Formats: sequence, structure tokens, C-alpha cells
Amino acid sequence: MLVVAALSGARAADVAGSKDHPLVGRYEGAKITAYEQVAFDEQRLIDAPVDLRGSGEKFTDDNSLLVEGKVTRIRYDAPKDRSPLEIIRNYEDMLKEKGFSIVYQCADQTCIRGTGSPYRMSGFAGDGLINYRYGDGVRYLLARAERPAGNVYAAIYVGGSKTGPLVRVIAVEEKPIETGRIAFIDAGAMARAIAADGHVALYGLQFDFDKADIRAESRPTLDEIVRFLKENPSVSVVVTGHTDSRGGFDYNVDLSRRRAAAVVAALQQQGIAAARLTPFGAGMAAPVASNDEEAGRARNRRVELVSR
Repeated sequence: MLVVAALSGARAADVAGSKDHPLVGRYEGAKITAYEQVAFDEQRLIDAPVDLRGSGEKFTDDNSLLVEGKVTRIRYDAPKDRSPLEIIRNYEDMLKEKGFSIVYQCADQTCIRGTGSPYRMSGFAGDGLINYRYGDGVRYLLARAERPAGNVYAAIYVGGSKTGPLVRVIAVEEKPIETGRIAFIDAGAMARAIAADGHVALYGLQFDFDKADIRAESRPTLDEIVRFLKENPSVSVVVTGHTDSRGGFDYNVDLSRRRAAAVVAALQQQGIAAARLTPFGAGMAAPVASNDEEAGRARNRRVELVSR
């Protein structure tokens, strides 16, 4: 009897705001320990053996698929009395019943070679703190369901640990990116907003996922901030980073602080005096929308200039 089932809602032991992916489900008795869902992101999915020994790029087009779309990443703790093999077989049978075909399967060192090198499959902060390397007892499968609206991929990774089996689920629903979503605010609009409200929210500053690296497409907004500050030399601002509610509170405060500091450094490089710029990380503490849906989370991920 299959014990993988899609459940309608989170259990009491699950992290807040998490839920099973409806096409993948969970192994009976497992609990969600980390969760994130992104409306559009990219994800590499292993589809051939990987060797982590030596130097250079580890995950390439020769050993993994790079797919884009709606990405759901879930981490589970499974029951202690179940083996990785039993868990992966249940997922395999369930996915086939739902119309998925198996793209790739592997086990133990046939998956990834390289002692002590974790495959950070989920991308969750803190994954590297525990040894999730591919070793004895590890099982992996990649499955695909072909659909007119876009293929759906499901990657399942199950590994043993001292506390019981650990399960990673990544589901990617392929879809085209929604363009035209960045609200561009020029220097004049910044000046008017700060004069009226004392602050202005900027969504044109983009960062690499889970990092403080400013993306190239942020340049137009950075240039407008510089123009605003040069045209208003008496204005000093607090550059405030904000995140959504995914992840721990302290982690998000630190991430938002580092992003704010990166913006301050970029402005200083364009001639804005350090004395006029104060970086500050608010983390998830000042949302402007609900974090229950991606549209609201996108509004909460922002940088604000606050007059001081």
C-alpha cells in the first residue's frame, strides 16, 4: 500500500506557512522542517552522475537540467523506522500513478562522488551545517510530467541521518516569466514621495537569490537614487532592506542588512558621501502585504529610502 499522499493543509508539527506540493505529496508521518515557494526561479536538477572532486564548475548541462518556472522547495524529516529505499519506492510508484515518467534515478556513490561535499539541493540556508552528502543509503529520482501548459518536474532526494531519513522535494512547474512587473521610480518621484511621506519604496533593486549581490538590472534605479541625492544635497537617508517572512527572523534581518549595505556601497562608488547614507536591515518586521501568497511576498521584498 502506498503511503505517499497529498495532504490538504499543514500539520501541527510543520513549519508555519508550509504545505505539501499537490502533485508530489509527503511520506506518511513526515513533517516539514523548511519550505519555500517562488513564483518564478531557476533550478538545476541532477540527471546524470556528478563528481564533486577537483576544482571547477560542478553542476553543468552535462549532469543536470536547468529549468525555470514556479519552484517549490520542501525539506522533511521522515519517520525513524523507515529506510530511504522504502521512501523513494513509494514516491516513485505515486508519481507514476499521476502520469510522471522517471527521467533519472541513482543511489549511493553512483549519484555524486566526493566525500563530505553536500549537494545543496534545496538551497535552504543552513543545509550546509549538516552533512547531506551522497553516501550509503541515499536515494534520488527525477520525474517529469508533460503538460500543454508546461512540464512539471519532481526531484526527490532521501538520505539517512542519526535522527532518521531526510527528504528533499523540489517541484518545478515550467512557465514563461511575467515581464513588466518592476515599477521604475525616477529621481523626481523619489523626491516627491520623500517630501510627502518621509520614505519611498523601491522595487527596481534586485539581488541574487538568498544573497546580497546586486543584479545588473538594478543599475537604472541606482542611477536615479544617485541623481535624486545629488539634486537634493541636504537630504540624508536610511537605506532600509526588507524581506518576506520565509526563513528565520535573525537570518532575514542579517540578509536585509547586508543588502542595504551593498546598496550603500554602490552609491558611495558613484560619489555619494558615506555620512549621508545609513544602512539598516528590517528583515520581515515591516510587511506591506500578506506573506501568504507570492504576490504579497514580492511586495514585501524591497529597499526603502527613509529621510533622516
